[in-house]
Amino acid sequence: MGLFKPDLFRSFLIGFLIGTAGLAASIGGEARAQIVSHVIPAAHQ
Repeated sequence: MGLFKPDLFRSFLIGFLIGTAGLAASIGGEARAQIVSHVIPAAHQ
């Protein structure tokens, strides 16, 4: 019986992937909102 089980590493990997996806979605949404707020008013002038 080893110190760490493969299931533990799998859980860490799944948690890391979910956290990374959530962080990327959050940052991407903020960046998109900033770009849209700068581009759309300039296009309407």
